[in-house]
Amino acid sequence: MGRPISLRLRHGAILQKAHTLLAGTGKDVQLKQSRNAAILRKAREIVAQAREQARLRRCARLAAFKAIASVREAYDKINSSSTSDIDRTRWRERRELVEAELMRIAKLGPP
Repeated sequence: MGRPISLRLRHGAILQKAHTLLAGTGKDVQLKQSRNAAILRKAREIVAQAREQARLRRCARLAAFKAIASVREAYDKINSSSTSDIDRTRWRERRELVEAELMRIAKLGPP
């Protein structure tokens, strides 16, 4: 047995066939206009999605910077209340890990 025969036409082949069938009737202009309108709608949709992704990225960066400020304040208060050098060292190490992760989020730019 060979490969099964595909009964599906490719999108471009469908459009080309429609253009040739409608060429003499004047409806090819209408087909072209509707196709162009569909392309414009798709382009506007893509632009809107890109803008929304950029907005969300900016919001994430702002939230990360605010979180960094809060983390620094919290760890400073914990460090000042601690009396043990070992505890201070551990808190400092944890603070560095948290800040590094938040800075990674904050530095996310366009893909």
